[in-house]
Amino acid sequence: MNKNTFCFPGYTKKAFTFTIDDGNLPLDKKFIDIVKPAGIKGTFNLVGADRQGRLTDEEYREFYRGFEIADHCKSHPKVILPTDNYVISDDAFDPQTANGDYIYKTEREGVYHKKYVSWWGCVATTDAYIKLIDDGKAELDAIFGKENVRDFVWPYHEQDDDKIKEHLRAAGYRSVRKTGTAGFDMPTDRMAWCYNAVHTNLCERAAEYEALSDDGSLKFFCFGLHSHDYENNNCWDVLQTLADKYGNRPDDFWYATVGEIFDYEDAVNAATVTDGKIKNNSDITVYMIVDGKRVALAPGEEFKV
Repeated sequence: MNKNTFCFPGYTKKAFTFTIDDGNLPLDKKFIDIVKPAGIKGTFNLVGADRQGRLTDEEYREFYRGFEIADHCKSHPKVILPTDNYVISDDAFDPQTANGDYIYKTEREGVYHKKYVSWWGCVATTDAYIKLIDDGKAELDAIFGKENVRDFVWPYHEQDDDKIKEHLRAAGYRSVRKTGTAGFDMPTDRMAWCYNAVHTNLCERAAEYEALSDDGSLKFFCFGLHSHDYENNNCWDVLQTLADKYGNRPDDFWYATVGEIFDYEDAVNAATVTDGKIKNNSDITVYMIVDGKRVALAPGEEFKV
């Protein structure tokens, strides 16, 4: 079977999405108000319910309706690595007076606040980190539904711990995103994928993506990283320019969440060809162009090539 036959919904080869960390409600609102009218979809990566503020669960669901939610780990921790050398204190943590390279215990065993981190973020031993992963997932599941929270996003960059990574695999996460940049091919390692544009190069990378020639394979454009990047750098106009130029173009791009794109790729990979017939073995419709003809293949259907 020639996979070059397959397209995304809309018969385009190019998917378009975003991945935004931390769940800053006021700034996520500004972000959503720009991308949503342009039809751009994506994934918000939340640290449990830590930043829910005064919203009820129903209000929280409504706030992010139409988008996807991923687990960004409760308390936004860093991993204490074997090479780290910290002095641990039982003193009460006070970021205004703390000095030296100390970390301070909280009431949770194995979780510490570091001196340069105020209320946001902590460092944690491996076992404590795993508990924060699970706690954050449980909080999000309770609000958004377990079936809607299937991916994990590492807080901070260069986080690496074999025990934690094995836990993420065993817990059944569909994908794990790290910090970094990548090309426009579909990610080859779902347990260590990353986006390919941020606020500093957003429109330039989108232009590169638009100009890509069709080599037959499915392509992936995903920008990050925080809604506060646009606020702190006074560059909401960059996001607006992206939305104006690249939004509402369904003939050119398939706008979907990260998970929808991965699910679709799985459906394509599950298709089989037997006796000259392509069969859709998934539970979602897949799209093809065969000899110039557009074909929508429903779940379980076959098409004679």
